[in-house]
Amino acid sequence: MNTNSFNWEKTSQLSFLQIIIAFIIPSMIAFFGFRIVLPYFVNSGAPPILAYLWIGIFILLVFNIGAIFLIHSDAKKLNIFLWERMCMKKLSLKKWMFFLLFGVFAFILLYSTQKVTLAFIYGLNLQIPNYMPFFLNPQINPETTAPSILSPGLAIQGSYFIIPLMAIFLLLNILTEELYFRAWMQPKLDKYGNWGWIMNGIFFALYHSFQLWLFPTLVVAGLSFAFIFYKSRSVWPVFVLHLVGNFVLTILGVTMLIVG
Repeated sequence: MNTNSFNWEKTSQLSFLQIIIAFIIPSMIAFFGFRIVLPYFVNSGAPPILAYLWIGIFILLVFNIGAIFLIHSDAKKLNIFLWERMCMKKLSLKKWMFFLLFGVFAFILLYSTQKVTLAFIYGLNLQIPNYMPFFLNPQINPETTAPSILSPGLAIQGSYFIIPLMAIFLLLNILTEELYFRAWMQPKLDKYGNWGWIMNGIFFALYHSFQLWLFPTLVVAGLSFAFIFYKSRSVWPVFVLHLVGNFVLTILGVTMLIVG
């Protein structure tokens, strides 16, 4: 096995039909889990936040196993190390600074899409299912909403066991999105040039069909991460940004509610 860096052009490229299939399969699994299985358990008496986390952890474990299998198979075909095919390319300090600064700009842009997302919800009269956890509902302000509405069936204040569950769920979610959608899939769109990362970002947003009401925010996030990954050729900047934006901030917010 050689030690050459992973060349995106050398991996098998996906046709447009294959791209659609590659996004539809995980989207259908997630939709089934969160829009069919989740309401079944919630209607059976399970607290929405716990049911969502447990179902999500199971689905994301399956996704991660699938992503690692696909990347490992590709690495064997290319005769490179697994970590190379995972796009764990080292970056210089200068490049780190550039991509992190771009990430800060992306976060500001994401914050500004909150009003757009609300307009999107009201404009299309989208109904956010009551079996979804409060942190997926932009119409709810956790600071001014009664705890019984935030977490029906479970008193969130003092429920410290939610924190490790949330941490596992979010970490698995980040690994899934960075390993499958970025590390495995995006190099296979290299033949499309700039259209490759644009397609990746848009289809990434559409993958979240189970939470369509967040589409404007997801498009901005998907395009931002896909662009950074395309330019850096490394999963590290998007992983770090994803970790901060989708892990640390969420964990801190939920912890504050739990501690009270």
